[in-house]
Amino acid sequence: MASVAVAFCAVVLAIATAGWPQSPTLSITLTGQSMIRSDIRTTAPAAVPTIKSLLKGDVIFTNFEGTVALPGQPNDSTPLQGQGAGFLAPPEALDALPSFGFNLVSLSNNHAWNLRAIGIQNAIAEADKLGLVHAGTGRTLSDALAPGYLKTPKGTIALIGMASGEVAPGGSATPTRAGVPCQFRFAQRNHLLVGDANKSDSGCYQHDHNLIPPDAV
Repeated sequence: MASVAVAFCAVVLAIATAGWPQSPTLSITLTGQSMIRSDIRTTAPAAVPTIKSLLKGDVIFTNFEGTVALPGQPNDSTPLQGQGAGFLAPPEALDALPSFGFNLVSLSNNHAWNLRAIGIQNAIAEADKLGLVHAGTGRTLSDALAPGYLKTPKGTIALIGMASGEVAPGGSATPTRAGVPCQFRFAQRNHLLVGDANKSDSGCYQHDHNLIPPDAV
């Protein structure tokens, strides 16, 4: 079996209609996984200016690869699930992202369930506290499937996140339990939809992180 670690597809399709006024250009910066386990501002301060210099635009997106663990977690009531403690991060790790310029984040990935529903809720609560627009997990299935909307002066972005493959058992959101909207196929995807009052644009960010049978490639 072939192992596909990361694959990106960023497609922006602009549709213009004669007679429509030209809209301001909306710039989008897409990054891959933010696989961080600490507050980079404290643990690697020398890297911060470089990170900030690369993150320019109206929309700056990343995937937060992991889950938020509060002090004392994991514990008996919040057990570790899945691939180990290496993908747990303190709240400050997520806090660093908007300080770098990120304003849109997917929380959907195969490590989001590493502390089960509590970890999902921790990450959502921290993102909400920060005012960081997010999608891809939820306190219920309906919440997990809902888009996150980022409004900018130049247009509104809708983000839909989902995950598949290597999500620990039980990680799929249900009507009454927090989780990830799992798509049991061959890819982990986050989709960006872009639009404004005068025209409809669309784009996608695709993140593959799975084991794919050779005959599926």
